[in-house]
Amino acid sequence: MPMTTRPTEVDEYRIIVETMGNGFVTESGAAFRPKKQIALALQLQASLGLRIGDVLSLRVNSFKNGKLETVEIKTGKLQYREINQAVTDLVKDYAIENALSPTDRLFKEKVRDVQTQLKLVVDHLGLSNISTHSFRKMFATTVYNDNDRDIRLVQQILNHNSVATTERYIPIYQSQIDRACANINFVV
Repeated sequence: MPMTTRPTEVDEYRIIVETMGNGFVTESGAAFRPKKQIALALQLQASLGLRIGDVLSLRVNSFKNGKLETVEIKTGKLQYREINQAVTDLVKDYAIENALSPTDRLFKEKVRDVQTQLKLVVDHLGLSNISTHSFRKMFATTVYNDNDRDIRLVQQILNHNSVATTERYIPIYQSQIDRACANINFVV
């Protein structure tokens, strides 16, 4: 039975993005060339919580005045919200570096390209149950934990129709189970 895609942990996220952006050499000596655009796409997915297809469809002008404005492909719903200034700066610098006009798409890659390249990096790093959706789940988990575990807030940000869908994004870690159980003592 295949395992469910899980949220990427922050340390895994950093090493995946770094490895994707810098490339690596396999044990057999084959070179994996740097994929800076894919590294950027994964950073945007983790920072914005969008599906990878939505990230790949972003245009330079999707980022205006510190806000993200885009329509989700799957749902047709508008995403219009404030975003971290570092994200806006990253996109702006990328657009300037690549001579992109405001209406240009940020990426030429297709979803399957990103998934294939990510699998190569994840396998190289010895990680499991990580796909592009892991970055959206990491975003959801971070928002949940940083905002008093407000599941409805996460639901709204991700544009989910039900809280049940959103709940599947938020994991319970073994360390949480251990901590909760270790504190229970009814010994008389």
